[in-house]
Amino acid sequence: RYFIDYYYEMDEINVDEIVLENTDKGKFMNIFYRNEPIVIETIFFPVPFGLEESYNNKFIKLSLKNIKTSLEAQELYTFIKSVEKKLEQSIPDCDGIQSQLRITGKYDPILTVKIPMGKNAVIADVIDSQGAPFNIYGLSKGDMVKCKLLIDTVWYFKGKYSYKIKAKEIIVDRK
Repeated sequence: RYFIDYYYEMDEINVDEIVLENTDKGKFMNIFYRNEPIVIETIFFPVPFGLEESYNNKFIKLSLKNIKTSLEAQELYTFIKSVEKKLEQSIPDCDGIQSQLRITGKYDPILTVKIPMGKNAVIADVIDSQGAPFNIYGLSKGDMVKCKLLIDTVWYFKGKYSYKIKAKEIIVDRK
């Protein structure tokens, strides 16, 4: 677990300055912006499904609510799309990267956020809106969350390039 005490405003990040650094014979690449992993902060977004689990990974999905009218939702969507495009362009012979955005015509876009785990413990600070510790397993569908998100690694597995957006801090608001 490492402490991250910084984040960038999305509009401060020049996506062209994002660089990839090979590790482990090119199977993993670290993602850097100005020599640090990318950390951004969101506004409060609804979690339409609560805490989810798949293949021993825990994650939440953020609904980019009212994307047609919300500048903050538009900004996050555009930023993630730009980062994904930059990753694809930066990897030789890459024919696409698995997007963390799910777009269906009928609903607002959904952003998948991984909850980092280690030894059966959550490796993210999870608090309520008053700053008290919050048990992530108590997250319910419809709760609002504000997150510090980390983008730090891309990897190659089974013929595909992937990356995850990881929560480093989650503030839960149940209003």
